[in-house]
Amino acid sequence: MGENVMERKLPEVSLKKLLGGLSPVVAVLIAFAVAGLVVLASGGNPLEAYRALAKGALGSWVGIKNTIRYTLPIILLAFSFSICNRCGYFNIGQEGQMYFAALGIAFVPQVIPNAPLWVQAVVMVAAGALFGGLISLLPAVFKFLFGVNEVVIAILMNYIILLLTDYLLNNGPIAKADTTVPMSVNLAPSLNTTLILVAVVAIIIAYALCIRGTVPGYELRMIGHNPKFAKACGVKTIRIVLVVALLGGVFSGLTAAGEVMGVYHKVYNNFAVDMGFNGMTAALIGKDSTLGIIFGSLILGALQSGAVTLSVETSVQAEMVQVVKGFVMLFATINILRYLLQSRRKEGKTA
Repeated sequence: MGENVMERKLPEVSLKKLLGGLSPVVAVLIAFAVAGLVVLASGGNPLEAYRALAKGALGSWVGIKNTIRYTLPIILLAFSFSICNRCGYFNIGQEGQMYFAALGIAFVPQVIPNAPLWVQAVVMVAAGALFGGLISLLPAVFKFLFGVNEVVIAILMNYIILLLTDYLLNNGPIAKADTTVPMSVNLAPSLNTTLILVAVVAIIIAYALCIRGTVPGYELRMIGHNPKFAKACGVKTIRIVLVVALLGGVFSGLTAAGEVMGVYHKVYNNFAVDMGFNGMTAALIGKDSTLGIIFGSLILGALQSGAVTLSVETSVQAEMVQVVKGFVMLFATINILRYLLQSRRKEGKTA
């Protein structure tokens, strides 16, 4: 009789695993289908729109390079959200962390102006990671000291940091004179795309190994599945959440370093707009798995890369890309919520 029970359960478990693996793909496909209906309702041709998107993102070497360029920061920001989400801590302050890290980066040449460029570059990357990590710790500290929800603190801090950035780019020692656009002075130390790509690949490998192959990674996943059980087993939950919040900010700070030093070579007051949203969406698409995050980041990077071709070759505006992203996040979140609800039910049964 036991064998019959096992025979009945095995197909069910396999089906659940299959559906779990396919759910990110299904979420993306449904989002594209619904967005296609929106394009159709507005008088456009969804097939032509998606053809133009694909052409812009993958139809030329320039398009492929742009897709990679947009994908790399999304991966890092997805890790920033995902590593915190794994233990039930919601880090939605990536944009604020990026701006704060960028300010730290911009001040480095002012502090060590006579240092060799390679020394400045190393210190600037370290400053970005440090500033991003430290500012990311504040919501976690408020959460544990005063019981304030980290989401509320992160949202408030985002606005404060944005205003601080705008002020310093207009009036501070890093501000560029004689310009109507708030920006910093040019930053001579730079990072090329190849170096950023190698760094991101190394971070991906290290992240995957740490999450799946180390004791802290196991404890992190244990806290996410059942924090009370983890605490009963002797896991120092508060310390781990604080470390995770710090790492989330470090990922955001490294992203800022890549953007400021590798793309713009200066700090703008809006260089990180919507980047945190993209990272969170990629993490939700991937359901916090490393391969899923890479898949989600590639999708979003390709959408961003193909947006210009979409508006040039069709009657559909580039803003439709934001609509697609919104639908992708919506359907990916539905999967996450379903998973969380099932987990709560299991905890209720075992309690």
